[in-house]
Formats: sequence, structure tokens, C-alpha cells
Amino acid sequence: MQANVLKSYAFMELTALAILALLAFCYAEIAGIFSRHMIIHIALMTVAAPALASLLLKRRHSSTQPSSVSTLFAAIAIQTTLLFAWHSPPGIGLAMGGHAGALFMQATLLLSALWFWLTVFNQTGKHLWRGVFALLLTGKLFCLMAILLVFAPRVLYGMSAANMPMTIELADQQFAGLLMVTVCPLTYVLAAVVLICRWFQTLCDSQSDAALSAACPESSSCQNR
Repeated sequence: MQANVLKSYAFMELTALAILALLAFCYAEIAGIFSRHMIIHIALMTVAAPALASLLLKRRHSSTQPSSVSTLFAAIAIQTTLLFAWHSPPGIGLAMGGHAGALFMQATLLLSALWFWLTVFNQTGKHLWRGVFALLLTGKLFCLMAILLVFAPRVLYGMSAANMPMTIELADQQFAGLLMVTVCPLTYVLAAVVLICRWFQTLCDSQSDAALSAACPESSSCQNR
């Protein structure tokens, strides 16, 4: 079942990668410094991290137990906290103040996203609903941040980050939010849809097995008679 989930997700990863590449290609001329920063970490968190997580799980030869609820909530909390912290004015100032800060930001976001996707993909069988809940909750939180960037009446960054090399324009901030609100539903919601389909398939298979096992004793008793 876990292999089927990962195989089904390969199409979504190719779709997300194609759309992200198309957006980056079409809007390269109008993307500012903040939009480019957003494109990098969207690619890391919604394309590279799930693809790497699926590859790591495929290489496991022995089946593992599904991640616990506490582990799943910890992965959600850490990924969300890091994303909001790095997109606060002090966090953006640190990330855009030099190459070291930018690398540290992207590395922490990638690692937290990798742990999140590993725990989601590790929810199999009757525990698939946990992964669905995690994906929908995370996608909702990320979209709320994106909507804030899109509809903010003024620039949210620059006033408390004196070490930033250049100011962020309002159009650049809104375009970065538009990129985020476009890709996040594509990845998280589509992944949740696939897990829901696999969850229903698991329920149907379990009911079929239960009906078959219930029919077998009756047929054997009839033969004894």
C-alpha cells in the first residue's frame, strides 16, 4: 500500500515541478529579490522534499511502523514555526542580509519539510487519515500566509531589518504571495486527495477480506454437513 501511494504521488510531483518551472520561466523578468527567494524555498519544500522523502522510503527494504500522532504533530509544528519565523521581518532580514543567512534558512526549511513528508508518507493502511489531516492543515496555514502577502496594503518587510541589502517593493511581495498560494494547494491538497483515495481503497479491501473470512467458515461447515 505504501509503495502504491508513493507511485501515485510521482505524477503530482512532476506536475508541481512543471508548473513551478513554468512560473519561474514566465515571470523571470518581473520577479524581484523576494519573489526569487520564495521560488527557491517553494521548490525545496513542495518539490524537492517530497521527492526525496519518497525516494528514501522506497529504498527501505523492511516495512516500518507508521509514525505516531505525536511525531506527526511535531513535524507539522516545527515546519510551520520555521516557515513563519523565517518570514517575519527579523527572519527575512537575517535571510536576505547575506549568503550564510540565506543558506541557513533554506537548509532548515528543507530539513523540516523532509521530516514532514516522511511522516506523512509513513502513514499507511488505516492510519492514512492522519496524513490527510496533516496535509490539509499545513496547506491551510501556508495559504493564509500567502494571502497575507498578496492582500497586504503595504510592504511588510524592511522597517525592522536594517541589514537588508535592498528594499522589497509591494508588487514583489504580492507576486511572492501569489506564487505561494498557487503552488501550495497544488501540492498539499492534491496529495491529500491521493491519500483519501488510498484510504477508501484500504477500507474497501479490509471489508472484502472480512466478508471473505466470514464466508469461509460457513462454506466449510456446509461441507461438513
